[in-house]
Amino acid sequence: MAKVKAPLFSFGASGQLAKSLVYGDWKGIDWVRQHVIPANPKTADQQQQRGYFKTAVDQWHTDGFTLDDVTAWNLLALTLKEALSGFNVYVRLKVSSLIAELTWRKFVDITIGTPTADTCDVTIAEATEHASTLYYGTSKTSMLESVEGAFETDTETYAMTGFPLYRNHKVYFFSYNNY
Repeated sequence: MAKVKAPLFSFGASGQLAKSLVYGDWKGIDWVRQHVIPANPKTADQQQQRGYFKTAVDQWHTDGFTLDDVTAWNLLALTLKEALSGFNVYVRLKVSSLIAELTWRKFVDITIGTPTADTCDVTIAEATEHASTLYYGTSKTSMLESVEGAFETDTETYAMTGFPLYRNHKVYFFSYNNY
């Protein structure tokens, strides 16, 4: 791609010119390239993949995420050390689960109990029993403590321990399915 100083004898240009050239800028650098019409074979596999993306994007908008949920997804994205938003991480994980034909479980009604002298309970509303582990720690990138969940009538409860150490710190956690 060529960098240009004064495209079309002006100080700025963007868009296409007669379906032959495309002008634009990226991070303040003007560029020009040949107009290309991408191939679109519309194969069954391609349509299936597009369907996965459509499902993931639609569910992001209809799952009823609160601002706290979106903040949690964005925080997860920050821990991955990639230039991603929470939306990008959600779509990536959702598409991966659709491809692998896994059951997607949306966590709702997460309740964080009041810390006692040595423990704090986290309760997540669940429709069915399954094996899962809650990882927790004082850093969003280092959650070294873990506890298995205990299922009881539509809820999964995790008893985090070691709280005298965490008394005046933020505690981060995530739940992982043990398939």
